Amino acid sequence: MGITPGTPALDAVADYLRHLEASGGSRALLRQRRWALREAVLFAAALTRHELSPGEELRAEERAALEPATAEVRLRDLTGQGFAETWLALADPVLRGVPTPVPATQRARITSLRGLARFAGIDAPDHRSGRPPLREVLTTSQIRAALTALSGRLPGRGHHDQVRLAAILAVMSVWPARSAELAALRLADLQDDGSRVVLEIGPDADRWPVMPGIVAQRVREWLAVRADLVASLQGGPVYALWTSIRSNSRPSEPRGSAPLPAGLPLRPRGLQRAYRRSVAAANLVHAGVPGFPLPASLDLLRRSLQAGVPAATGPRR
Repeated sequence: MGITPGTPALDAVADYLRHLEASGGSRALLRQRRWALREAVLFAAALTRHELSPGEELRAEERAALEPATAEVRLRDLTGQGFAETWLALADPVLRGVPTPVPATQRARITSLRGLARFAGIDAPDHRSGRPPLREVLTTSQIRAALTALSGRLPGRGHHDQVRLAAILAVMSVWPARSAELAALRLADLQDDGSRVVLEIGPDADRWPVMPGIVAQRVREWLAVRADLVASLQGGPVYALWTSIRSNSRPSEPRGSAPLPAGLPLRPRGLQRAYRRSVAAANLVHAGVPGFPLPASLDLLRRSLQAGVPAATGPRR
């Protein structure tokens, strides 16, 4: 095979994948190993160019700039002491904006790296990927503590991120909805009489969720930010409650990207990504503060709130 610790990592990965395919490996296995090992090479390149921390995600242009550096990564960089632990700890927040990795993803990563090491005749990394603890219940007092703390700026994310995150938590605390239902909320669904905010959902007005105190305050703060974001948009009013807070881009034809302004409606997947990125930064900044860490995904947040918030706070639709 001619593979040594000094072999370019991309070459070693390509040889390993060809070996797996020739040995009858399934398409699913090949996809998994290809994804995990190419990510490992990219992450190794990032380690040589950036000071990596879980609080800041690499931007798309930074990731693209790393591609030439992947040719410089050697197999020893992937199998050396400490790489597996660092990769498993930081790959999701730094490369994907996901605060807490999925255990199955972590197992796929370490299994792929061990398979590559065995193929090359190198000692496999000694690391076990454990299942991270998940919060089971988020109580009313924890919600209030988190909402009190969620003010100011999030390093690497900005003020608007924290305002939107606080509003999402506030709305979910009285109505633990699924992401599709949350994303479907419109501005007209909120009514403010000055002392409280009412979420007008469902046919039974007597059971509309009410947001008093700091819960309503955090929602009002987001409404003010949202109004500024959508004010400069052209093409008609924006009715969605949740919008993007910074300009972005989308693929276009021919090859390239089309710019998208801030203030556009967030669909369910966009809202999920926005929450994951904001909560990763918030959990890091507010580590040890009552109410933190907040659940790492909207689905976990919903389940945590449903376990701790009384059913009388609002309907489940």
